[in-house]
Amino acid sequence: MHEILKGGAAVYVLLVLLAVMVVAWLVSRLRYRRYRRTAEEKEQQKRESSKRRYVTAKMKERVLERDNATCRICGISKGYLDSLADGLGDYLLLEIDHITPVSQGGTGGDEDNLQVLCWRCNRKKGGTRTNEEVAGMIDYGIDRVRVKKRRGLFR
Repeated sequence: MHEILKGGAAVYVLLVLLAVMVVAWLVSRLRYRRYRRTAEEKEQQKRESSKRRYVTAKMKERVLERDNATCRICGISKGYLDSLADGLGDYLLLEIDHITPVSQGGTGGDEDNLQVLCWRCNRKKGGTRTNEEVAGMIDYGIDRVRVKKRRGLFR
């Protein structure tokens, strides 16, 4: 082996190894930069989406007051449940929903794009269905409660 590496051959081998190492380092550096850039772009998109989705507490209160704390799809409300039994309305979970979903260009900064839904209607609506589609699917709500009340199930 020593006879092969005599003279300039040893230097040549070392230069080739060094060149391979430098190229490998440059490739890894470029890959890291590309990875970091895509990670930063994803983070930026996430921040923008959360800005569009965010609804302030004051805005939530105004929407609840505007809609009289009543689900726009099934019509159930805290006031109606309280009329059946004191404190029953406290167990109704009302949520603020985007009429036009954020994924389809809606924003949380526009009160006209917000509505009050009960948790059941909001889960059925998701990000793909309209209020009319959900209304056709439900088997609960204010109409069902009134039927039960007339039959004497709530006293």
